Amino acid sequence: MTQIAFLLDVDNTLINNDKVKADLEERILRYGGTDYAPRFWEEYERVRGELDYVDLPVTLKRFRQASPGMLRFAELAAAVLFYPFEECLYAGAMDVLEHLRGLGTIAIVSDGDPVFQPAKIARAGLAAAVEDHVLIYVHKERRLADVRRRIPADLYVLIDDKPAILEAAKADMSSDIVTVHVHQGKYARESHKDDPIADIELASIADVLQLTRSDFEAPARGAAR
Repeated sequence: MTQIAFLLDVDNTLINNDKVKADLEERILRYGGTDYAPRFWEEYERVRGELDYVDLPVTLKRFRQASPGMLRFAELAAAVLFYPFEECLYAGAMDVLEHLRGLGTIAIVSDGDPVFQPAKIARAGLAAAVEDHVLIYVHKERRLADVRRRIPADLYVLIDDKPAILEAAKADMSSDIVTVHVHQGKYARESHKDDPIADIELASIADVLQLTRSDFEAPARGAAR
Protein backbone atom coordinates (compact mmCIF):
# COMPACT_ATOMS: atom_id res chain seq x y z
CA MET A 1 0.00 0.00 0.00
CA THR A 2 1.22 3.50 -0.84
CA GLN A 3 2.59 5.31 2.20
CA ILE A 4 1.08 8.79 2.31
CA ALA A 5 2.37 11.74 4.35
CA PHE A 6 0.02 14.68 4.87
CA LEU A 7 1.85 18.00 5.29
CA LEU A 8 -0.34 20.71 6.75
CA ASP A 9 0.26 24.43 6.90
CA VAL A 10 -0.81 26.36 10.02
CA ASP A 11 -1.60 30.04 9.42
CA ASN A 12 -4.93 30.42 7.61
CA THR A 13 -5.03 26.67 7.07
CA LEU A 14 -5.56 25.33 10.60
CA ILE A 15 -5.51 28.63 12.53
CA ASN A 16 -7.52 31.66 11.41
CA ASN A 17 -4.54 33.98 11.25
CA ASP A 18 -6.56 36.88 9.83
CA LYS A 19 -8.64 36.83 13.04
CA VAL A 20 -5.49 36.62 15.14
CA LYS A 21 -4.01 39.67 13.42
CA ALA A 22 -7.23 41.67 13.87
CA ASP A 23 -7.41 40.72 17.56
CA LEU A 24 -3.79 41.70 18.12
CA GLU A 25 -4.33 45.04 16.41
CA GLU A 26 -7.21 45.75 18.80
CA ARG A 27 -5.22 44.72 21.88
CA ILE A 28 -2.11 46.65 20.91
CA LEU A 29 -4.20 49.76 20.32
CA ARG A 30 -5.89 49.23 23.71
CA TYR A 31 -2.59 49.11 25.59
CA GLY A 32 -0.44 51.31 23.39
CA GLY A 33 -2.96 53.92 22.34
CA THR A 34 -2.64 55.98 19.20
CA ASP A 35 0.82 57.16 20.25
CA TYR A 36 2.46 53.73 20.49
CA ALA A 37 0.37 51.23 18.50
CA PRO A 38 1.57 52.53 15.10
CA ARG A 39 5.17 52.24 16.32
CA PHE A 40 4.64 48.59 17.18
CA TRP A 41 3.48 47.81 13.65
CA GLU A 42 6.35 49.81 12.19
CA GLU A 43 8.78 47.59 14.09
CA TYR A 44 6.74 44.52 13.06
CA GLU A 45 7.16 45.35 9.37
CA ARG A 46 10.81 46.33 9.81
CA VAL A 47 11.62 43.00 11.46
CA ARG A 48 9.69 41.06 8.82
CA GLY A 49 11.61 42.87 6.10
CA GLU A 50 14.98 42.09 7.72
CA LEU A 51 14.35 38.46 8.64
CA ASP A 52 11.89 37.54 5.85
CA TYR A 53 9.40 36.22 8.40
CA VAL A 54 7.27 37.54 11.26
CA ASP A 55 9.08 37.39 14.61
CA LEU A 56 6.94 38.72 17.45
CA PRO A 57 9.51 38.32 20.26
CA VAL A 58 12.07 40.32 18.28
CA THR A 59 9.40 42.88 17.41
CA LEU A 60 8.51 43.30 21.08
CA LYS A 61 12.16 43.72 22.01
CA ARG A 62 12.77 46.37 19.37
CA PHE A 63 9.50 48.12 20.19
CA ARG A 64 10.44 48.31 23.87
CA GLN A 65 13.84 49.75 23.03
CA ALA A 66 12.24 52.34 20.75
CA SER A 67 9.45 53.22 23.21
CA PRO A 68 10.91 53.26 26.74
CA GLY A 69 8.24 55.67 27.96
CA MET A 70 5.27 53.41 27.28
CA LEU A 71 3.53 52.66 30.59
CA ARG A 72 1.51 49.54 29.68
CA PHE A 73 4.20 47.60 27.83
CA ALA A 74 3.94 44.60 30.18
CA GLU A 75 0.24 44.21 29.37
CA LEU A 76 0.88 44.63 25.66
CA ALA A 77 3.66 42.03 25.72
CA ALA A 78 1.47 39.59 27.61
CA ALA A 79 -1.38 40.10 25.13
CA VAL A 80 0.98 39.18 22.29
CA LEU A 81 3.01 36.38 23.86
CA PHE A 82 0.08 34.64 25.55
CA TYR A 83 -2.50 35.05 22.82
CA PRO A 84 -5.06 32.16 23.00
CA PHE A 85 -4.37 30.57 19.62
CA GLU A 86 -6.41 27.54 20.66
CA GLU A 87 -9.49 29.76 20.38
CA CYS A 88 -8.76 30.57 16.74
CA LEU A 89 -8.64 27.12 15.19
CA TYR A 90 -10.87 26.80 12.16
CA ALA A 91 -13.97 24.71 12.68
CA GLY A 92 -13.14 21.08 12.05
CA ALA A 93 -9.35 21.54 12.16
CA MET A 94 -8.78 18.97 14.90
CA ASP A 95 -11.23 16.55 13.30
CA VAL A 96 -9.29 16.83 10.05
CA LEU A 97 -6.04 15.85 11.78
CA GLU A 98 -7.73 12.82 13.31
CA HIS A 99 -9.24 11.89 9.93
CA LEU A 100 -5.89 12.13 8.13
CA ARG A 101 -4.13 10.17 10.86
CA GLY A 102 -6.26 7.23 9.81
CA LEU A 103 -5.02 7.57 6.21
CA GLY A 104 -1.29 8.06 6.70
CA THR A 105 1.42 10.04 8.46
CA ILE A 106 0.54 13.60 9.45
CA ALA A 107 2.91 16.49 10.06
CA ILE A 108 2.82 20.25 10.30
CA VAL A 109 5.17 22.05 7.93
CA SER A 110 5.06 25.78 8.53
CA ASP A 111 6.92 28.96 7.73
CA GLY A 112 7.83 31.16 10.68
CA ASP A 113 10.34 32.09 13.34
CA PRO A 114 12.14 29.30 15.22
CA VAL A 115 10.79 30.15 18.69
CA PHE A 116 7.32 31.74 18.73
CA GLN A 117 5.89 29.76 15.80
CA PRO A 118 6.45 26.31 17.36
CA ALA A 119 5.22 27.67 20.71
CA LYS A 120 2.07 28.93 18.99
CA ILE A 121 1.53 25.56 17.35
CA ALA A 122 1.89 23.81 20.70
CA ARG A 123 -0.36 26.28 22.48
CA ALA A 124 -3.11 25.69 19.92
CA GLY A 125 -2.93 21.95 20.62
CA LEU A 126 -1.66 21.19 17.13
CA ALA A 127 1.77 19.83 18.09
CA ALA A 128 0.23 17.16 20.31
CA ALA A 129 -2.34 16.34 17.62
CA VAL A 130 0.44 15.50 15.14
CA GLU A 131 2.60 13.76 17.76
CA ASP A 132 5.14 16.58 17.64
CA HIS A 133 5.89 16.12 13.94
CA VAL A 134 6.37 19.87 13.47
CA LEU A 135 8.84 21.34 10.97
CA ILE A 136 9.47 25.10 10.81
CA TYR A 137 11.30 26.82 7.95
CA VAL A 138 11.80 30.33 6.62
CA HIS A 139 10.69 29.23 3.14
CA LYS A 140 9.38 25.68 3.34
CA GLU A 141 8.93 25.39 -0.42
CA ARG A 142 12.73 25.64 -0.69
CA ARG A 143 13.29 22.92 1.93
CA LEU A 144 11.25 20.07 0.49
CA ALA A 145 14.29 17.81 0.25
CA ASP A 146 14.72 18.12 4.01
CA VAL A 147 11.01 17.44 4.53
CA ARG A 148 11.27 14.26 2.47
CA ARG A 149 14.34 13.15 4.40
CA ARG A 150 12.69 13.67 7.76
CA ILE A 151 9.26 12.33 6.78
CA PRO A 152 9.74 9.39 4.38
CA ALA A 153 6.73 8.49 2.23
CA ASP A 154 5.77 7.34 -1.26
CA LEU A 155 3.31 10.19 -1.76
CA TYR A 156 3.03 13.60 -0.12
CA VAL A 157 -0.15 15.65 0.23
CA LEU A 158 0.50 19.35 0.88
CA ILE A 159 -2.46 21.26 2.33
CA ASP A 160 -1.99 25.03 2.27
CA ASP A 161 -3.76 28.34 1.71
CA LYS A 162 -1.00 29.99 -0.31
CA PRO A 163 -1.09 29.45 -4.09
CA ALA A 164 2.58 30.37 -4.55
CA ILE A 165 3.76 27.70 -2.11
CA LEU A 166 1.55 25.03 -3.67
CA GLU A 167 2.77 25.88 -7.17
CA ALA A 168 6.42 25.84 -6.09
CA ALA A 169 5.99 22.47 -4.36
CA LYS A 170 4.29 20.99 -7.40
CA ALA A 171 7.05 22.19 -9.69
CA ASP A 172 9.68 20.71 -7.38
CA MET A 173 8.13 17.32 -6.62
CA SER A 174 5.89 16.68 -9.64
CA SER A 175 4.04 13.35 -9.39
CA ASP A 176 5.32 12.67 -5.85
CA ILE A 177 3.05 15.35 -4.41
CA VAL A 178 -0.66 16.15 -4.43
CA THR A 179 -1.49 19.77 -3.65
CA VAL A 180 -4.64 20.83 -1.80
CA HIS A 181 -5.60 24.50 -1.86
CA VAL A 182 -7.80 25.62 1.03
CA HIS A 183 -9.59 28.88 0.18
CA GLN A 184 -9.19 30.56 3.58
CA GLY A 185 -7.53 33.84 4.46
CA LYS A 186 -6.16 36.73 2.46
CA TYR A 187 -3.52 34.80 0.52
CA ALA A 188 -6.06 32.32 -0.83
CA ARG A 189 -7.65 35.17 -2.72
CA GLU A 190 -4.60 35.30 -4.99
CA SER A 191 -6.31 32.48 -6.90
CA HIS A 192 -9.85 32.02 -8.16
CA LYS A 193 -11.97 28.90 -8.21
CA ASP A 194 -12.35 29.14 -11.97
CA ASP A 195 -8.56 29.16 -12.31
CA PRO A 196 -7.43 26.30 -10.05
CA ILE A 197 -3.77 26.05 -9.11
CA ALA A 198 -3.90 22.84 -7.07
CA ASP A 199 -4.86 19.22 -7.63
CA ILE A 200 -7.71 19.62 -5.14
CA GLU A 201 -9.51 22.88 -4.36
CA LEU A 202 -11.49 23.20 -1.12
CA ALA A 203 -13.56 26.01 0.38
CA SER A 204 -12.46 25.23 3.94
CA ILE A 205 -10.21 22.92 5.93
CA ALA A 206 -13.31 21.09 7.20
CA ASP A 207 -13.97 19.90 3.63
CA VAL A 208 -10.99 17.54 3.99
CA LEU A 209 -13.30 15.38 6.11
CA GLN A 210 -15.20 14.45 2.96
CA LEU A 211 -12.12 13.09 1.20
CA THR A 212 -10.96 9.49 1.19
CA ARG A 213 -7.59 7.91 0.53
CA SER A 214 -8.53 7.35 -3.11
CA ASP A 215 -9.32 11.07 -3.54
CA PHE A 216 -5.70 11.85 -2.68
CA GLU A 217 -4.21 9.01 -4.71
CA ALA A 218 -6.18 9.76 -7.89
CA PRO A 219 -4.34 13.00 -8.84
CA ALA A 220 -1.01 11.25 -8.34
CA ARG A 221 -2.03 8.38 -10.61
CA GLY A 222 -3.10 10.87 -13.25
CA ALA A 223 0.23 12.70 -13.04
CA ALA A 224 2.14 9.43 -13.31
CA ARG A 225 0.29 8.55 -16.50
